[in-house]
Amino acid sequence: MFATLSPRGLFRAHLPVTLPIPFRPEFLFNEMTLLTTHSALSRTALGCLIFLVGNLPVQTGWASEEQPPQSNNGREVHKQDHYFGPIAHRLQEVILSDDSRFHFPQTKFNLDQALHVPDWLHLGLDFRTRYESYSQPVKKNETTGAAQFSERTDVNIEARYKPFKFHLEFLDARPLYNYGLTVSSRMENQNDVLQLYGSVGTDSFLGSGLPTELQIGKFTQAFGKSRLIARSHYSNVPYSFVGAHWTLGKVRDWEIRAFVMRPVQNHQTSPDTVPSDTLFSGLSYLDQRMPWLHTELYALYITQNEQVQGVSGPQQERSTQGQLQNLTTLGFRLFRPEATGTFDYEIESTYQFGQSALQTGAAPLTTFAYFQHGEVGYTFDLPWTPALRFKYDYASGDNDPHDNQNGRFNPLFGTQNFPFTYTGIWSLFKRANISSPGYVASVEPLKDLHVIFKQRFWWLAQARDEFVGTGLQDQTGQAGKYVGSELDLRLAWTVSPNMVVEGGWLYLMKGSYYSNLLKQGVAGAPNDKNSDYVFLSLRLFF
Repeated sequence: MFATLSPRGLFRAHLPVTLPIPFRPEFLFNEMTLLTTHSALSRTALGCLIFLVGNLPVQTGWASEEQPPQSNNGREVHKQDHYFGPIAHRLQEVILSDDSRFHFPQTKFNLDQALHVPDWLHLGLDFRTRYESYSQPVKKNETTGAAQFSERTDVNIEARYKPFKFHLEFLDARPLYNYGLTVSSRMENQNDVLQLYGSVGTDSFLGSGLPTELQIGKFTQAFGKSRLIARSHYSNVPYSFVGAHWTLGKVRDWEIRAFVMRPVQNHQTSPDTVPSDTLFSGLSYLDQRMPWLHTELYALYITQNEQVQGVSGPQQERSTQGQLQNLTTLGFRLFRPEATGTFDYEIESTYQFGQSALQTGAAPLTTFAYFQHGEVGYTFDLPWTPALRFKYDYASGDNDPHDNQNGRFNPLFGTQNFPFTYTGIWSLFKRANISSPGYVASVEPLKDLHVIFKQRFWWLAQARDEFVGTGLQDQTGQAGKYVGSELDLRLAWTVSPNMVVEGGWLYLMKGSYYSNLLKQGVAGAPNDKNSDYVFLSLRLFF
């Protein structure tokens, strides 16, 4: 099935590596009562598993069908026409933990097919259960590792009657078991309406022949490679916004996007709120007409009239870390998408200026910060479709905590899942005060099995600034900059278009920064022992 695809989100290469895995699985068996407490859920998931595995021939039944559409250079496709029309031609979208996406013809287990919905209606259900843990403390004030067993249920209802469209997305995300961590609003959001919007569009704006759409309501968004505005598919709870979003143009050629919106404040067990003090707006232009040079330009502006209340710290996947009185972000991206038998590349350069604070509740400071990304890779035209890619990322930090200026880059509402590190309960590295080279290799040994290996080396951009993902900081700078190196191995098995099983292991070799924090007696510093992180997830699509 996957042998005929060349998805842009996956980097395929064979890298023969033998790695010691010193993982200690004590967290996995701490709470056996969890299994009995949720026995009904376990029986349901097991029943679905047996039923779907018993019907695996659906996987090869579409080999002679028309090729499904390719992913759109890593960005979230906001025009989902493949969900509408005759049910015999509808496609199922599957998104892996590294945010790469594939499309398959729907099977008889999809709700659209099972219920024989009309052409104008789409129904979808995505269920995920996941276990993740790490073995040693890595963040401020941690004395042990941590673990979490969670589940997420996502229900989509979409209706289209040209030129109008209505979308409702219901989300229930909750941890069933926690050890050694504080549950944040990025981990839990019970019984929530994640998206509720209406849109109006036309295939020929003012007779120009260009499609356009205006979207109003509550929605999620993703721009570019999701580094600044993202819908994270690894975190339990993605960012959402309330406002208006407008598009003009054909994304395969060129497209303009503009938005004005307010970020939604998630609450774990109560209804979400929309802070009236924060306004986020932006404009982007994407041009993909030249095969070897695709271009994206963007300008973003966020303002906050009051201080953000009560949501900060290493367990939060929060982007606005302080008062953003006014912060302008300007950037561009140049890239050539991955293709078999050719080189590809990507360059992204982003600059921020205005007024922002280093910490929640602190006074806003004059800000100048920047982020740089570069990568080059090659996909080999060989069996297993191997590929190798080299990357470098730099996000500026604040070089002097006492100079009344802020030099730390703010990642806004982006995600750092695969290009940086795992989000979820790990979330160790963010695009702030970081310098990191690395490489990624992947291979497809089987048509439905994807193996990805990654190694990155991590330094702080500024020794005196905060290690943002952990809350650790040595204002003297004597702890140095070298944080460590990560070895990251992920496997994704597409059992069928309705089921994906994924697993991963990460090994953090702590650098001199951790040892020096202990020598300096920095409050809240964890030990300097290396740490493992593992995850295992099952996703069902209907």
